[in-house]
Amino acid sequence: MKHQLAKSVALSLLSPVIIGSLLGIYISLTSQGDFLSLFLLTFITAILNAHIVGLTMAAFVVPGYLLMFKYSKVNYSGVLTLGLLGGAIFSYLLSASTGEIFLINSVMSAFAAGLFLFGLRKSVKK
Repeated sequence: MKHQLAKSVALSLLSPVIIGSLLGIYISLTSQGDFLSLFLLTFITAILNAHIVGLTMAAFVVPGYLLMFKYSKVNYSGVLTLGLLGGAIFSYLLSASTGEIFLINSVMSAFAAGLFLFGLRKSVKK
């Protein structure tokens, strides 16, 4: 069980890379300016905010999942909500209280919770 959790948490840490790449491509294509510099700026910003995802996983998602698992009441929407809530709280406290960065950090944390569940589900099916 611990090995599955560790692999799933590691998979969830891909969230900043995926979100940063997608946002970087979108912003670079829709904005006027140098494609590569806009992409790298957005990508690096997402990577620099990866600590929000790590803290959310450590403080909200994994303990919440283990508590739900203990009582045999694992609810996927509950785990995703914990990811979104944790991302919003840590983003507000550590990074940005309003604006696009706040929203992106929250969505990135919820996406990380989804990747966590995907990793757990994939390891159970094997």
